[in-house]
Amino acid sequence: MGGTNITDVVITGDNGTIDVQGEFWWNKFHSKKLQYTRPYLIEVMFSSNVQISNLTLINSPSWNVHPIYSSDILVQGLTILAPVSSPNTDGVYPDSCTNVKIEDCYIVSGDDCVAVKSGWDQYGVSFGMPTKQLVIRRLTCVSPYSAAIALESEMS
Repeated sequence: MGGTNITDVVITGDNGTIDVQGEFWWNKFHSKKLQYTRPYLIEVMFSSNVQISNLTLINSPSWNVHPIYSSDILVQGLTILAPVSSPNTDGVYPDSCTNVKIEDCYIVSGDDCVAVKSGWDQYGVSFGMPTKQLVIRRLTCVSPYSAAIALESEMS
């Protein structure tokens, strides 16, 4: 689920559940039979004024919430659940974003609960858009093999 160049959008659900049943993808990944990248559960790209709130997200094939090249993003009141053995199921993954607030979330992840990025390899370096003005508060994170909050970048 996602959008490109969207503005003033609210994705919310009175704590409703979205179960993407990612086990199919995880099995392909572990058996090295995956020919494509795995989908993200929610991705917004080149967007502004987006709120993602009051949802339970379960079993994403890969990253759960991925705002990229976006601004004024609020991620609030999410419950994100993935088996700790599931690969790369980061909870919230702001990438090259400005003015992002992540708060009041409960995240169980097979990777980082929150991974802050500023691009990917040479593309990230040439694009040159760092993540900035980021607030992360009141999270409960379970990630026994990775970080609760990871600051990652290939721009440096």
